[in-house]
Amino acid sequence: MILCEIFLLGCAFILCGLSVWTDLRHGQIKNKHLIIAFTAGLVLNVIYYAVYCQDCLGITALNLLISALLSIGFYFVHIWSAGDSKLMIVLISLLPGRLFWANTDTIVPAAYLFLLVFSIGYLYLIGEAVYLDFHCHTVKLPTVTKAGAWAAIKSYLHAFVVLYAWNSVLSIALPFFVENNVLLLSLISYFLITILREKPVYHSKVLVGSCAVLDAAVLLLTRNTIAAAGVLRMVQTYLLVLLVMWTTWIAGKYVYESVPTEDVKAGMILSRSTVVCFAPSKVKGLPQISYEDMRSRLTEEEAAAVRRWKDSKYGKATVVSVRKIPFASFIAVGVILFAAYHIVTTLGSWGI
Repeated sequence: MILCEIFLLGCAFILCGLSVWTDLRHGQIKNKHLIIAFTAGLVLNVIYYAVYCQDCLGITALNLLISALLSIGFYFVHIWSAGDSKLMIVLISLLPGRLFWANTDTIVPAAYLFLLVFSIGYLYLIGEAVYLDFHCHTVKLPTVTKAGAWAAIKSYLHAFVVLYAWNSVLSIALPFFVENNVLLLSLISYFLITILREKPVYHSKVLVGSCAVLDAAVLLLTRNTIAAAGVLRMVQTYLLVLLVMWTTWIAGKYVYESVPTEDVKAGMILSRSTVVCFAPSKVKGLPQISYEDMRSRLTEEEAAAVRRWKDSKYGKATVVSVRKIPFASFIAVGVILFAAYHIVTTLGSWGI
């Protein structure tokens, strides 16, 4: 059994190393690495769960299923690339259930891994932002105006009203599930508010009014019985809304970089302002639209067309691209730290 666990962890660590290398060097994760790791893990997992850890199979399978749905969700909201999502799924499948998933009350213990990965990502964004500002000597505090401050307050209250209503409904309908799966529901709530903010329905008075009435009713009915769980739900909602707004601001401030047109490569994402400049050009194969997310990554043909565009009538020496956030590296580092913590904890429980 221990040999199976060692081999599974070995596959996970090797895949982490390869993914960091290819992500930083080539901006992508190789499918062949994922396939080899998944195939090796599949063989080891069949032996591991069929022979040694039958009692861990249920929680491991459920954890993997919901983790896969979360990973795919991050792909569909264009936060992760398909490679990032596949990497997360394969790595979670390689972590032995007895060491990582068995001794927990939550149905998705991998939610802690997701939290760790995003924490690393946020620390990276903060560090990079500080470095870029101080390195370029362009530290600029945001200009605060009365109109801007009022717009920010309204946006915050809007998001809070909607999210608090959602959390209240869950707490009333599924109290025991909510109590044992706070982190999982926080991830789902993050998805909800991130997706809704881009939809017209989010700005409808009917939705906001309905949520406000529901919030008021919940607060009124529980005013004499408010418990720690209710306070936690309110604080959690405050923090989630702040997190979504802060990440939106930081991403908008540091998302762009200038790139020599001759260095444009497949996989890059061009800004909307750059793609608009292609409209009058007669160069064939240029991208026609940019969503500034993973949907708009350049193909080899489009990248070649952009390089040709440089020497055309409307061409420019530089273009503006969307900065790539190396989530594959965050995932790999997060898995290594997550595994190290559980290994040390397990060895400690064995008295080693």
